[in-house]
Amino acid sequence: MQYTEEELDLARSKIKLLEENVADLQDAISHYADQLKETQRFLIKLAHNQSEITKRVTHWPYIVVSDRGGEEEI
Repeated sequence: MQYTEEELDLARSKIKLLEENVADLQDAISHYADQLKETQRFLIKLAHNQSEITKRVTHWPYIVVSDRGGEEEI
């Protein structure tokens, strides 16, 4: 099966366009991967801080106050 020069040029231009699209998609994926890593770092810091707050609250020196069952009269 013989292809004409015009068909070959058309196929080459389509391949070139697809290669450019793939390169653009690779750049976008790389950018999103970097953003995801930054988000993960933020979430790790957030979880660590939340853990520290929880630890401090559990060791907080609470004072027990009892309600004697009634309101004071004026």
